[in-house]
Amino acid sequence: MSARGQSEAFGIYLRVAGAIAFIILAGIAGLWLGGRDGQVSQDETRTPEGTKQPDSVAQPDETPAPPPPLYLYANIQPGADLEAVVGEVTMAAKAGIHDYVFRVALPWPEQGPTVSETLYPLDRIEEADPSASILLAISLNPPDAWMAAHPEAAASDGVFPSVTSEQWLDAGRQALSELLQGLEDSARGDNVVGLIIGALEEDRWRHPKEYDRSETNRTGFRSWLRTQYPDGTALAEAWGDPAAAFEAVEIPPQPDTQDRTNVFFTVPDEQIHVDYLRYVSESTADTLSTFSAHVHQAGDRVFKVLVPYGYSFEYTANASGHCALALLLDGVVDGFVSPVSYVDRALGGAGGFMGPVDSVGIHGKQWYVVDDTRTGISRNAATGELERIEGLRVEDVLNVQRRNFAGALAHGLGLFWADPDGVGALHEPRMWETFGRMRSAYQTIWTTESLAQGPGFAGYPTPEGRVGLTVVVDEPSRFYQRCDEPLNALLLTNVRDAALRAGVPVQFCLLQDVLEGGAAPSLVYIFVNAFHLHEDDRTSLQRVLIEQNAAAIWVYASGYISAGASAENISKTTGHTVRAFDNAATAGSDFLLDGGKWLAKGDGISPTETWSPLFYIEADDTKAIAKYRDSQRVSVAVEFFEEGWASIYVAEPSLSRDLLREILSILEEHSYIRPESEGSDVLHFGPDFFAIHAGANGERELDLGDHYDVQDMLDTNVGWLDKRQLTVPMKTGDTHVFHVTPPAHDATPDDSEEEPGASEEGGAQS
Repeated sequence: MSARGQSEAFGIYLRVAGAIAFIILAGIAGLWLGGRDGQVSQDETRTPEGTKQPDSVAQPDETPAPPPPLYLYANIQPGADLEAVVGEVTMAAKAGIHDYVFRVALPWPEQGPTVSETLYPLDRIEEADPSASILLAISLNPPDAWMAAHPEAAASDGVFPSVTSEQWLDAGRQALSELLQGLEDSARGDNVVGLIIGALEEDRWRHPKEYDRSETNRTGFRSWLRTQYPDGTALAEAWGDPAAAFEAVEIPPQPDTQDRTNVFFTVPDEQIHVDYLRYVSESTADTLSTFSAHVHQAGDRVFKVLVPYGYSFEYTANASGHCALALLLDGVVDGFVSPVSYVDRALGGAGGFMGPVDSVGIHGKQWYVVDDTRTGISRNAATGELERIEGLRVEDVLNVQRRNFAGALAHGLGLFWADPDGVGALHEPRMWETFGRMRSAYQTIWTTESLAQGPGFAGYPTPEGRVGLTVVVDEPSRFYQRCDEPLNALLLTNVRDAALRAGVPVQFCLLQDVLEGGAAPSLVYIFVNAFHLHEDDRTSLQRVLIEQNAAAIWVYASGYISAGASAENISKTTGHTVRAFDNAATAGSDFLLDGGKWLAKGDGISPTETWSPLFYIEADDTKAIAKYRDSQRVSVAVEFFEEGWASIYVAEPSLSRDLLREILSILEEHSYIRPESEGSDVLHFGPDFFAIHAGANGERELDLGDHYDVQDMLDTNVGWLDKRQLTVPMKTGDTHVFHVTPPAHDATPDDSEEEPGASEEGGAQS
């Protein structure tokens, strides 16, 4: 493991990004899901004459891959509608899905339900599906009565436990032991294969924004510092404070995390802030490891452990505790769980990943996405009748679920279809018919051969056949950053969603995996927040870029902090001549080039905001791509080096969707999206497939880069023979998951753009 994957004291935290437009739809029903008319008519999408129709959507290979990691997730705690959940289990089993996650109440020592009461509902589940394989989702947040009896174990907010409290750790281990022993002793636990362990805010290990100033946390911070510094002299030197001593350390004051004019901590004067932020994340990871190891060691049976953690793109507060995923990737945790992003998740939205999902696969672990799309369906427990929210169409729900499935399929992720309240939210036959098709599609794409290659290494249906774009996030860099949420929303959240709309295969990785060579080779890398780089990190990154003949897009303050903080460090990292404005300066740039595919000369590419530090580039007009409107200094420029790599430096603290597309065009990277197409669509790519989720109404002009036979895996009535360019009419939220294969030998190549031709039987709705 590289130094970045180990427990060391450096980092920075920053995010920038270009604005991604939200699709606001008339008639939206529900919190997350749009409800507009997304039905495609028979005239809009039709079957071409001569398209071969398979007997079933997806035929597994002769040597089938393991069952796909697709689950029903439901709540069976007291208050949930167990009969509704049993009905969902019955439909899941009929669709060939036998993996389940059930949220249950954890029996707490001397509190709450007994193990027998917790496990009792499993009798009904196993009766409905004897082949069930079950994960139990539990919360380690103690009951209120326990917290009241043990105030010294609580964080300073009094609501959640302090993650370093030995009292809480001991009670949590005891509760887990009792549950595991009950599973081994009870016949109804035979189908349980693992646990999902949550705690803190929303059971997702997120710390409150306000620092924990409890005595327990202060003691924990002091103990952690003793593991990082050999003695008090080293601590005093690192902090630039001769009076610094372990026994006198206090939790630092809360910084102003919204101030864009004071982005980074000053080291060594503010090293205590850097250390504290790192401590919050690493102590959280240590606690996760402690509980996970206990589950593995507590009983005779082997249970796997999943945790909701690693939300680098979603939790934009530095003190969230979610910046130590690297420490868990080679440890005892077996997998990670997150919902679909809560930013831009509605119909037509990006539905991005909360964390660097491909790094988890690189380390042989599994990331699971929870599809908790609001369906508007519930079962009336008194009458047994299903009730639906008026105006929320099943087809719209299905399209969002198709998009979320496409994202999981592209990266080889697991997927939980969720009824989070246990009310029958998935009690809809059309959903389970679709989920059954998704199961077959997953098995078709992730065959034994492609699973062996691993996500990111399998061939893509593009001219290059490899990853087109890698979004690289750095956890340690976040610890050096004072300004967090304003910048992180721009750099991490928005750039993530811009990448999903770039029309190229994308992977999301930690910087350490790029440095160590674990990430799949890529044509272009975006370093969104690599603010803290050692000299050997810079050397390693340039070696990777040279070996792969790749290009780097460096955003904002790449490499700014090393032994000290300076623009010269950015110059060494990017290969550009970079200078810092003397004072706080105004960002907001205009595109300079004529003949752009996505931008016209003079178009704005970033928001007008004041930042400090802010940087500019000394570059001649032949290399300049954009300039600040306020200062007329160059803000974006490109360099091509004789060694075979290219460097695009974006000095702005943002990277918009259209600027990213223009940069990819300058680098001559093939994109499926043609300039005349609607720009808000989301595309996913995997082994021999691509998927498109429409962000607006209109025809989609797609360039596959080569000739393929194309078949919609979820709708057998949509497909083409031997096509390179497609015109696909779509409405907002429409989703197609296309399997692409080499064309039949007897087919006649056709380079024309056209929508599917009508078959003799007529068209079918998508």
